[in-house]
Amino acid sequence: MGGSASVGALIVGTVLLSIFANAMVMSLENRERFEKIDDNQSKDVEVRINNATLSSTTLYVNITNDGADPVLFSEIWIILDGGDPFPFSNYYSSTEYLFPGETVMGSDSITGTPVRAFVSSYGHSSGATIQ
Repeated sequence: MGGSASVGALIVGTVLLSIFANAMVMSLENRERFEKIDDNQSKDVEVRINNATLSSTTLYVNITNDGADPVLFSEIWIILDGGDPFPFSNYYSSTEYLFPGETVMGSDSITGTPVRAFVSSYGHSSGATIQ
């Protein structure tokens, strides 16, 4: 009887040890993943909207990166009249990045007649009245 109790304790101890080991591995992997995200995050991105023009059902938007780091167009968000945000890559798809000092014009078909266009990326934002 005494032998079966110690075998049971050994099994329980082994199971608990493997659970804690797996939890430790997962937390270390998450930490490494968060460090990579932090390292990849652009620190100096200042995207501003220069102007926006509506011609019939096509909206043309000019934006400039006044920061020191390039930014993916998929990480630049455009919002019309406080509606749902869309990535600027919907408006511009010639390249992937907006480089420092670069100005591009994007366009897309829209419905309605919005009054304001707003662009945001990495905490920096800018707005303009649609002409």
